Amino acid sequence: MSEDSDALERAVTDYIQARAARDCDAGPRARIRADRAFARLAALLAPRVRYFTRRYGLTDAAEDAAQACAIAIHRAAERYDPRRARFTTYVSWQIRAELQALRQRQRGGAALSLDALAATGAAAWLAEPGAQDAAESHASERLARRCADRLLDDWTARRRAALARQPRAARVESRVAAEAALIRRRLIDVETETRRLSESERHIVRRALADIARRVAAKPGFRPES
Repeated sequence: MSEDSDALERAVTDYIQARAARDCDAGPRARIRADRAFARLAALLAPRVRYFTRRYGLTDAAEDAAQACAIAIHRAAERYDPRRARFTTYVSWQIRAELQALRQRQRGGAALSLDALAATGAAAWLAEPGAQDAAESHASERLARRCADRLLDDWTARRRAALARQPRAARVESRVAAEAALIRRRLIDVETETRRLSESERHIVRRALADIARRVAAKPGFRPES
């Protein structure tokens, strides 16, 4: 799997999550987040859109082609099933279907229907084993990292404030930065962290993780696992 393909999987996962959040919360923040997620997804697909626009001879109707491709990307994200294909494959078929339909409307000719292809069994060879597990794994990892980042940011702010209140508050920023980097390696980058900690470092990590756990447990609605 290429880096571009992996980036598309992450982007479409982000957009699907943002769209689901927008559907539950019609507030401006949710809409902005969904719009930005779609913009990132569309930006990743822009080279492909330009390529297919040229391939279907629609450079003289680039604006119409861009609108058709935006519809294709929306439709692909709405219908995407990671158990059947990678998003890079599925969205390409959607883009091709929309552009061929546009060309057919403008110049005549037979249009390609993605639904018709699926009905004739095309979905069988579009399927990729393990796609769902991979997509779920990516989404789970990103959510876990975001949660850990927020917890660490909260701890860093409180640690900085606590040190600033001490009589000798010099070099607060450098101390907080060093401690935060140490905790990040143990909390987020644990799989790549191989260096053994000194006793003082272990004390810092234990104290910080205990503080983070108390902070989370004290939040309304939080229920620790049994």
